[in-house]
Amino acid sequence: MIEGKYVNLRALEREDLELLKKWRNDKKTRIHTREYRLLNMINQNNWFESIHEQNPPSAIMFGIENKKKKLIGICGLTYIDWKNRHAEISNIISMNNWQRTKEAKNTLDLIIKYGFDELNLHRLWVEIFATIPENIKLFEKMKFVKEGTLRDRLWRNSKWHDSFIYSTINES
Repeated sequence: MIEGKYVNLRALEREDLELLKKWRNDKKTRIHTREYRLLNMINQNNWFESIHEQNPPSAIMFGIENKKKKLIGICGLTYIDWKNRHAEISNIISMNNWQRTKEAKNTLDLIIKYGFDELNLHRLWVEIFATIPENIKLFEKMKFVKEGTLRDRLWRNSKWHDSFIYSTINES
């Protein structure tokens, strides 16, 4: 377990998959992700198996628990490139306006520290879709730097949306 002030990161368990499926299928979440399909338990089980079979892993995922030990989200590092030492940060937190919460900042602090200090990664990045400007504010507050814009990257609600790449570098 990775302990923080407001949240802890723990290993994902098979029992978590039903709740993760519910979060990922939620219309308010799905509009801001790359996933366009509704997921079923076959999809969830295949994903769970795939992240545990790869060696070295291309993704390391955690459950996010509040201090009452309630699962409130999922986060991790995906598209890990071990040679070039970078990875994408991925997260879903099932709280209204989660980007403004102390739990969100604490989660990101923990996953950044894990990526830099434990995995010795050099660069962590995130892709943020224009459908969710609150994420841009959060990552800019966390000192991530905008690297670029991918035009018309996401098709949602019958129109195209840009995405933005933000990153932080391990300077130590």
